[in-house]
Amino acid sequence: MIGRMSKDKRAKKSGAAVKPGVYASLDVGSSKVVCFVARVEPGRDGARPKTKVLGVGYGESAGIRQGQIAELDRVEASIRQVVTRAEEMADTQIEDVFISFSCGRPQSQIVRVETPLGSGEVTDADIRRVISMARQQGNRQDREIVHSAPLGYAVDAASGIRDPRGMFGDRLGVSVHMVSAAIAPLHNLEVCVEKCHLEVAGRAVAAYAAGLGCLHDEELEYGATIVDMGGGTTSIAAFSEGKLVFCDVIPVGGRHITNDIVRGLSTPFREAERLKTLHGNALPVPGAHGEMIRVAQIGEERDVDGNRVPREELISIIQPRVEETIELVAERLKAAGADKIGGNVVVLTGGASELMGLQEFASRALAKRVRIGRPMRLDALPPSVSGPAFSAAAGLIALAQAGGPREQQSIITAPVRAQSFGRFGAWIKETFL
Repeated sequence: MIGRMSKDKRAKKSGAAVKPGVYASLDVGSSKVVCFVARVEPGRDGARPKTKVLGVGYGESAGIRQGQIAELDRVEASIRQVVTRAEEMADTQIEDVFISFSCGRPQSQIVRVETPLGSGEVTDADIRRVISMARQQGNRQDREIVHSAPLGYAVDAASGIRDPRGMFGDRLGVSVHMVSAAIAPLHNLEVCVEKCHLEVAGRAVAAYAAGLGCLHDEELEYGATIVDMGGGTTSIAAFSEGKLVFCDVIPVGGRHITNDIVRGLSTPFREAERLKTLHGNALPVPGAHGEMIRVAQIGEERDVDGNRVPREELISIIQPRVEETIELVAERLKAAGADKIGGNVVVLTGGASELMGLQEFASRALAKRVRIGRPMRLDALPPSVSGPAFSAAAGLIALAQAGGPREQQSIITAPVRAQSFGRFGAWIKETFL
């Protein structure tokens, strides 16, 4: 188990039954760091396992800008602080954790290979060989594969096969989805975690973890897109047939909206956050022009009444950045062909997704059904950590209790060669549409 689990147990296949035990997750973002500690107990009479949250810790993150580590010591201090809080609440000591990340410019690509069948019948050895060929074809020195999973097999002219074992033919092909990230930023994050005397038991792209934390089983199977809106980045993940089929990260997040308010209204950062939360909106609000709000000015005394501006002015500062972010999401999905494979459902999650009016705005802009995603499948989750900002931490617990995602059971440190969105989109259209 995470925190007590031996390496032999962690090496078992993720398809195995969920093992009871204590697990820990660590979500390191640009604006916050979150640690969950949970105990998994087997369900009775075939019921789902009971996952009880024992401890939580969260706080502001320091030393991270747009998902990238800028100051190792400050990041280490942020991690140490929230882990200590979670350990004290859970009354246990954490030894290793699953971590989520958005650093290193995560990228998706599809590698497609085929090989002759020696005996004519597809065996386990043939499947291992063709997957190994795909991974070797994706090698690149400066990037590391963090997720890789076969999306479908082909035997001669028949494609879209989930399990080709026992089938007969002359050639076996496979399409493998790989997500890679730059090695140096990932290494920097792991160094920060290890300096806190923790072992990294597994890793997941933030949007992937968030999807597993807040998507329903039907959404994972029939297609859904996660848009995880953090402080410094917005991460995208598309799911279909229970698998991650596309992911990307945009270097724009909720902190950019706050910075726009700071500049536009000459107000301190914390005041800008308060204004965004209480009075901000992604859509025009009837009557906002006549509604006046108090705006504290930079450098003024706390007891001064402050400047008053129309609420409409605040909203007019927020809207352009929201439009830019959602437009970039739409462009990335369309360029990759993932706007179709991700189904008609978009789930907004992450702390920045709580902006008023954002759900309706995104629904109009993306022409899809949009909802706000919050942590699921966790019992005894305190109300203070049940919002969208904690979806990734919840998803990491789900990964940890299953021994990690299937692709991480055979993770390799070989990085992938970049593949254009055009080829990626062509594969999606050929395979799914």
